[in-house]
Amino acid sequence: MKENKMKKDEFLVALEDILQREESCNENDKLEDYDEWDSLSKMAVMAYYDKNFKIKIGLNQLGALKTVSDLIKLAGENIND
Repeated sequence: MKENKMKKDEFLVALEDILQREESCNENDKLEDYDEWDSLSKMAVMAYYDKNFKIKIGLNQLGALKTVSDLIKLAGENIND
C-alpha cells in the first residue's frame, strides 16, 4: 500500500481546513497565536495524522509543538517541498 505523501502547501491548506481558519497558515506561525488552536482542533489534528500518515500523536506530544513548522516536521517524510 502506498503511503500518503503530500506537498507542504497541500498540508497547509489541509491544516486551515482542520482548524477552520479564515486566514492562511504559514510555516513560521505560532500555534498558540491561532484562536482556533483549542482542544477540539488538537483532537482533529491527532485524528488527521493517524488517518493520513499512520502517525499516532499524544496530547503531551502535541502540546510540545510550538509552530506550524513543528507540525510539518512531525509528519516527517509524509510531507515534502
